[in-house]
Amino acid sequence: MNWSKWLHTFGLEGSTALLTIATIGLSMFLIVSMQFLGGYSPQPLLYLAAVLLPLLTVTPLAYLLIELYFRNEALETELVRKDTQIQSLEKQIHAAANGSEKEQLIRDLNSFAQTVAHDLKTPLTTITGFATMLADQKVQLPVEQQREALQMIVKTSLKMNNILQELMLLSAVRQANVRIGPIQMSHVVNQARQRLWGVLSESNAQLVIPEASAWPRVIGYAAWVEEIWINYISNAIKYGGTPPRVELGFDADYKISSAGHRMARFWVRDNGKGIAPEDQVHLFTQFTRLDQIRAEGHGLGLSIVARILEKLGGEYGVESQPGHGSLFYFTLPMAVKEPTTRRVPKAKKESV
Repeated sequence: MNWSKWLHTFGLEGSTALLTIATIGLSMFLIVSMQFLGGYSPQPLLYLAAVLLPLLTVTPLAYLLIELYFRNEALETELVRKDTQIQSLEKQIHAAANGSEKEQLIRDLNSFAQTVAHDLKTPLTTITGFATMLADQKVQLPVEQQREALQMIVKTSLKMNNILQELMLLSAVRQANVRIGPIQMSHVVNQARQRLWGVLSESNAQLVIPEASAWPRVIGYAAWVEEIWINYISNAIKYGGTPPRVELGFDADYKISSAGHRMARFWVRDNGKGIAPEDQVHLFTQFTRLDQIRAEGHGLGLSIVARILEKLGGEYGVESQPGHGSLFYFTLPMAVKEPTTRRVPKAKKESV
């Protein structure tokens, strides 16, 4: 039996009450058994003692032990969180010391200019063309063609908006110092699924997700982890079969990090054509596309994934063979405790 999961399910007060009730029940059972086997007459004082003794001894002791257990979990989780942020800061300091941070900023600036110049120019040209055609009073278009032109303008505008949002997210990930902590992965996955509802329906994709209670507990930043799932699932739909079959999963206790923390691996598997080994090495390179003809994206998604996981102390990668689909994965440090509504001793707030 998983005692940790059991304790987290009922919380501090609930677990204490259940242990007390179980002790009282056991005491009553022993008294009744002794009276039945020994032929003794019922003794009210024995029944009263069977209730009072557990209340006076078992209840405070159980409460103390369970609270110490939760406090220890909170401290261990805080230690993992601090270590993760320290590792991220050490990487930034090392990069700044050897000059690679400056070089990366220059590359980012060039890539940003290239993205704005190329990926935004094409949809802007499309919008301008259709809008000019509709505004030209000399050209009398049928109603159906006008509707198609307006739909194209809307679709292209949404594409431009997505590009701008991802550029802003990429910049925010580099600059922001967020407070990471335990997250409920089932909730994060559900949020990503809701955001992709339209894409899933339009593509008739089958999405396979484990039960909510099965997900391991990890440390991260929910908003950023949601973006990882969004990118991975979107790519699985784009490059999947017909119809796409997208499977989500995880491997708890996948490995031990260099800092000695347990890591969980999360993955998205598709039923597409797979990726050749020579193409896999370029997937997470910033502003590159795997397939310029098939991809509706703009090469930012996997770059964002790489940046996020560098901040969160995780890893990323892909496993694929041509003809056998692809599996994109990422890792995060496992959390000892799961955030619930139970009462937990408050830790002193510190800025990192």
